[in-house]
Amino acid sequence: AAFDILEQEPERIDKLWSNTRFFQAGLHANGLSTGGSETPITPIMVGEASMAHAFSRALFDEGVYATGIGYPTVAKDKARIRTIVTSAHSEEVLSRAIEIITRVAKRMGIV
Repeated sequence: AAFDILEQEPERIDKLWSNTRFFQAGLHANGLSTGGSETPITPIMVGEASMAHAFSRALFDEGVYATGIGYPTVAKDKARIRTIVTSAHSEEVLSRAIEIITRVAKRMGIV
């Protein structure tokens, strides 16, 4: 069924990549590192696993769902939160997420 939708609505793929570029550019403009990701699964590099999990919890409390990922899933000191952009997101929603992520990251000393 998913492949049928993609064949019938190829604009969804274009929107996905447009949203990905928009989101990542917004994160970068605010001093956040995405570790060179070029996919809709966008990490935000944090370093320490405990910080990544605390960041994830703080974002959840603000209405942004982003999972904390640490060792052994990723190398030690390469912990991150993982976000996923979809074609269903609007630029308004992504802008709000960027704003919240940036505010929480600053409060926690990540940026």
